[in-house]
Amino acid sequence: MTVNQVSDEERLREALKLLAAELTANNENDLGRMVSESASDSGRALHEFLRSNELWGGAGSIADQAGMSTERAEGRRNIERALINLGELQMSLGINNQRTASWVEAFKSWADAGI
Repeated sequence: MTVNQVSDEERLREALKLLAAELTANNENDLGRMVSESASDSGRALHEFLRSNELWGGAGSIADQAGMSTERAEGRRNIERALINLGELQMSLGINNQRTASWVEAFKSWADAGI
């Protein structure tokens, strides 16, 4: 492996770290810690989190409500951008939840519409 090549697992970890940083920056400290700890996992445990309903599920998931304490604001949009980045990477690697694509599509649509 050359210096410029980064493993898929490392790319996933970096995307998770970015999401954790956005969560923490938006006072979602418990979620930020959970995502950060998951970024330290490897192999099966990492993939289980990436496919989890905690991350990509419906009501109560990170995708659904992180950063939504009062209203849609810039902090939530930053979390959504981090989720788009992570979700697109996951889908390109075939490591996704059944809802990943629909969340990514929704976040991109909202960003395009300025919501």
